[in-house]
Amino acid sequence: MYTYPGNIHIHSNYSDGSGSIEEIVADAAAAGLSYIIIADHNSLDGLPEQAVRHGVVVLVGTELNREKNHYLVLNLDKPVPGSDENPQELIDRVARAGGLGFLAHPFEKGSPYIEKGKAQPWKNWPIFRFHGMEIWNYTSHWRGFHPSPFKTIYHFFFDRKGAMSGPPPELLALWDCYNISGHRVVGIGSSDAHAFPYKLGPISIVIFPYRYLFKTINTYIVLENELNSAFTTARRQIIDALQKGHCYSCFDSLHSGNGFRFFAGSLTEPVIMGSAADYKKGLQLHIDLPSGRSITRLVRNGRVINEFKEKSITIDPPGPGVYRIEVLFRRSFHRLQPWIYSNPIFLEPVLQ
Repeated sequence: MYTYPGNIHIHSNYSDGSGSIEEIVADAAAAGLSYIIIADHNSLDGLPEQAVRHGVVVLVGTELNREKNHYLVLNLDKPVPGSDENPQELIDRVARAGGLGFLAHPFEKGSPYIEKGKAQPWKNWPIFRFHGMEIWNYTSHWRGFHPSPFKTIYHFFFDRKGAMSGPPPELLALWDCYNISGHRVVGIGSSDAHAFPYKLGPISIVIFPYRYLFKTINTYIVLENELNSAFTTARRQIIDALQKGHCYSCFDSLHSGNGFRFFAGSLTEPVIMGSAADYKKGLQLHIDLPSGRSITRLVRNGRVINEFKEKSITIDPPGPGVYRIEVLFRRSFHRLQPWIYSNPIFLEPVLQ
């Protein structure tokens, strides 16, 4: 198995980002990323710039809708109209066009200290037939982070890592609910990068530059073969991995997620994240971590059923179910922070 880090949901100067795609790619290469996904608002203007550049695979999608119900869409070759008021119609329209759609920052909250409380959450429920959702969005997290002006300023300037308390619990619960009920939903992590420029009198600063964000929340794809150097093949590998849920989200600011593995069966015939297998006695779950400074939680059907301190773990699952992994990184003896979130492995009952 091979893992490759990528940053999803990036805005360029084709919409409200501050950088050109060429500038963004340079920062992605400097950050050690293998792929990036540009997702400008209601625009596919960047499509001609898809390529492998500086060793980084550049894909272009779009973020549809304006005031609410933002939908992150990949694998389109021509624009599809949005629909703020009827997102289910939009979801179905994207699917018919062959697109791959993810709910963007579905539970986003505004802050009175950031853009006067502006937020674009999902407001129309229930919805179905979408492919996945952002379970952890770095910029959206900051948008809703408002314990107090003092604490917000403190975390921004002195402890940005400490501000990241993980995906919203209600969002994880919704994600689990969809997967448990048979509506398989892929979870991804994203930066929602804009590199906002601000002026403070004569001083111009950029809030969260691209290069900084590319070392925060990334989505690692898991491949059976190495990522190809040819763009067309690499693009297909990335889209396929995201479509099947062969991926996991990692807050790389704490520690690189390279080397994380979660699979069932054996290394020669692994059942990797996003895949399904018949449950049977003797089938084991395996976890390998990039760092031993961690606590690993095994989640079955939305409930934590065990915790582990080891770096390499083998588990006998207690029965059929939807199994995923949450890993907390130990920043200090008393301080644990959310770090890695896997997509589920589906162990299905065998009908007699």
